[in-house]
Amino acid sequence: MYQFLALLGFFIFFFFAISLVLYVFMAYALYRMAVRQGLENPWVAWIPIAQLYILGKLIKGLKIFDFEVPNIEVVLPVASIIFVVFRNVHVLGTLVSLVNFILMLFALNKLYKLYKPESATLYTVLSILGFTVPFIVFSLKDKDPVA
Repeated sequence: MYQFLALLGFFIFFFFAISLVLYVFMAYALYRMAVRQGLENPWVAWIPIAQLYILGKLIKGLKIFDFEVPNIEVVLPVASIIFVVFRNVHVLGTLVSLVNFILMLFALNKLYKLYKPESATLYTVLSILGFTVPFIVFSLKDKDPVA
């Protein structure tokens, strides 16, 4: 029994440590990009969920098929908050999760197209895995937007 608890504690610690490293990579990359673009309050990149505001400011707008998403810098964090609130609701949580995931993929695709258009499709496909996103965004942190 104690061995199981020790192993469980190790896995929880390992998961927390990896999550913290990925979070720092993503926050630092968004912060550097915001500073390079001259955005106000780039320190917001270090605040969970609020960092999506910086992502929205970096991409400056988002068009999904024929629909232009208004105020994407507000929509991204609000969509994540809605996801957190409704994630445990049976059917609605699944639907909200799917919509949030698709919205994030479109936003990340726009970011990739702005900074490295030739690799945007590959990066978007890799972003489906989730844990790759901080590394991809980190690789773009010192680049200027192409378009």
